[in-house]
Amino acid sequence: ELTIPHNTGAAVSLVERQVKLLREENKYLKNKLSDLIHIARENEELSQRFHRLSLELMAGEHLHDILAMTRDQVRTFFNTDHVSFCFQDSLTDRLKGLEKNVLDSSSPHAAELKRWMHGRKPVFGPFDAAVHQLLLDEDQQISSCVLIPLYHTEEMGLLILGSKSKERFVKGMGTVFLSQLGELISSKLKNYLI
Repeated sequence: ELTIPHNTGAAVSLVERQVKLLREENKYLKNKLSDLIHIARENEELSQRFHRLSLELMAGEHLHDILAMTRDQVRTFFNTDHVSFCFQDSLTDRLKGLEKNVLDSSSPHAAELKRWMHGRKPVFGPFDAAVHQLLLDEDQQISSCVLIPLYHTEEMGLLILGSKSKERFVKGMGTVFLSQLGELISSKLKNYLI
């Protein structure tokens, strides 16, 4: 008949506390695993797109066709609203019929664009209105863009990708696939431009 009061108040037993912590950790790990699986699927899909683009590039025989095919494939495979090229003015003689894609060296922004080419790393917008107009001309609805340098032994130019979505190409996003895209296209273009 002896009663020993054990008022814990708001306290939780050690076992209950440990179970709660394990449940929270389990939930966190499940979410993390789900995120990793999602990323792995996206990367697998991206790898397949790169493979198809590689096959298309290997089949191309004429510069005009390669540029047109690249624009179509990148726009389709990589969900991009705008794809264009801006080539070094030193390559003008090799770009007959593609003069609109050659950088005008008299442009006040030519030095900046050449510096981005020389940097050999993707450069994210937004850019000032004049650069936007120069690179994207009629596509004024583009809200985000990235410039991907094209180079081999020397700089050839830029691959310009743009999107109507502000969140598509943003500073801080990973650049591995963008750099690889530039290298892949550069590898084909070097045969025609260098």
